[in-house]
Amino acid sequence: MNRPTKMFSLIASLLLLVFAVTPSALAHAHPKIMKPAPDSTGPAPASISITFSEGVEPKFSSIRLVAGDGKSATAGVSRPVPNDPTTLILPVPKLHPGTYTVQWSNVALDGHRLEGSYKFTVK
Repeated sequence: MNRPTKMFSLIASLLLLVFAVTPSALAHAHPKIMKPAPDSTGPAPASISITFSEGVEPKFSSIRLVAGDGKSATAGVSRPVPNDPTTLILPVPKLHPGTYTVQWSNVALDGHRLEGSYKFTVK
């Protein structure tokens, strides 16, 4: 093997080792369980809950509910579930039939920020 090939192999091996040893450093708190589920249709929920793949910082994480007309449909603020740093819950008022958008944002305990949204329909 010539010198550049050996150097490339060594660098590639070291990078592979770094990524194999520290996978959690690259993690983000992705939604795992969403209630109501994305794209679902059903009765009006009393609350919205999202369980993330890892713990989130409650002060920097939130759930919002927006009605089809773009107005907020939230009765309060989201809060963490006691003794469960992975789940946020948002109480909602009585919802009328229509399509709603759940907007969420979080900062994981490791400091990474994510945000997203999904829709569900109330019959």
